[in-house]
Amino acid sequence: MNEQLTPEKIRRLVVTRANDARVMHAWAGTRMAEAPLEALAWSRRARTIDPFAPPPRHREALALWCLGRTNEADRAGLPGVLLDPSDWHAWINVGNVKKRLGDTMLALRICDWARATGAPFHMSGMNAGVLRLRRGDYAAGWPLYRARHRTLGVDPTTIWPELPEWGGKPIRGGLRLVTEQGIGDAIMFMTLIEAVRDRVGPITLLVTHRLRGLVQRSFPDIQVIAPDVSGALAELPQAEAWICAGDVPAAIGLFTTGSARPRPYLKADPRRRQRIRDRLQRRYPGKRLVGITWTSLADDGWRRTVAPSLWHPISDIEDIVLVSLQYKAGKGDLAAFGDRLAIDHGIEPFQDLDGLAALVAAMDVVVSPPNNTIHFAGALGVPCHVMLPVDPDWRWGEDGCGCQWYENVRLHRQQRIGDWAPVVDSVVQDLRR
Repeated sequence: MNEQLTPEKIRRLVVTRANDARVMHAWAGTRMAEAPLEALAWSRRARTIDPFAPPPRHREALALWCLGRTNEADRAGLPGVLLDPSDWHAWINVGNVKKRLGDTMLALRICDWARATGAPFHMSGMNAGVLRLRRGDYAAGWPLYRARHRTLGVDPTTIWPELPEWGGKPIRGGLRLVTEQGIGDAIMFMTLIEAVRDRVGPITLLVTHRLRGLVQRSFPDIQVIAPDVSGALAELPQAEAWICAGDVPAAIGLFTTGSARPRPYLKADPRRRQRIRDRLQRRYPGKRLVGITWTSLADDGWRRTVAPSLWHPISDIEDIVLVSLQYKAGKGDLAAFGDRLAIDHGIEPFQDLDGLAALVAAMDVVVSPPNNTIHFAGALGVPCHVMLPVDPDWRWGEDGCGCQWYENVRLHRQQRIGDWAPVVDSVVQDLRR
């Protein structure tokens, strides 16, 4: 119903058709992103009115998943599959929950079942792709990862239809390389620039305007271009081909048939970095500077949040001082840290990415759940400890403490959803060494 009606019309129907399960289900869908708890309540009301209708159960499971109540989402989603095994939406929901619970093999099988019941490839294929990449099955995973283009609502072949997409073979002409997705993704995939440079002519690198200055300093011999405030691009140099940054791994055979590997490349402003470090060392003489972030502002940030009170074992180490690298740090969190956290460095990481690079480069070590800061540390070559949730993103793999993208990064893995104390203890042991 909500595919044909606007949210305002659905809201009015909630009043005029108060006992219509379809209306409640539709209204729950409009509230999912902004208020998942409200969406959960409306989904359950719809399910109570029509207990044999699969859609309210799918939406209830999705709301629970968004709220981080993964085990409940698992129990809520299965009846929807049993009521209508031909509904691919149900299989997608159940697969997402199984992935979150860490059951990779079952989640992969569910991707196949979802595809068999009619799920579009950009959904089932993307899910299967990230699962295979997380398992280390890169040969199968990289081709499936292309499904992200449809998931993100972008068809990259419409960018420059007159040019072919680069497939990895050496070319003499220029290459247009387009960064994509979030800041962290852009930073990570640019660790492959040197591998690309060996195979092509002049590179034109397209980035978001927030990264332009930092990236140009890091690659002074590459033309770095960013759109202006209206989204318009300046005239681009002639090129023979183009490629999206996330497709470079498949083109060069990363972690499969190719010998290329990611390399640190970011170069922070050296004077700015030194000013920050000198200021902090004068205030905290003899202390190691440990930069931290404790949360993510992404939709699933609740999974990647380590509450301020959990950092006490780290801040209690005598020879360190915690330095905030957190973007948009909340007043409540800062108050909870109190004098255990240094915040007087003059950088607002969200507004000033070049300043963030200088701040991270000034640290002796970085500790954080996975977010943009980790990619800055990895690409700068700063030692870093990553506190991973049970269901980590594909780039961190399923097990082990090493990271294929950044040699200077050590991974600490959560064993139970929401239980960060053992992860913090693991970081403390490493910092004490």
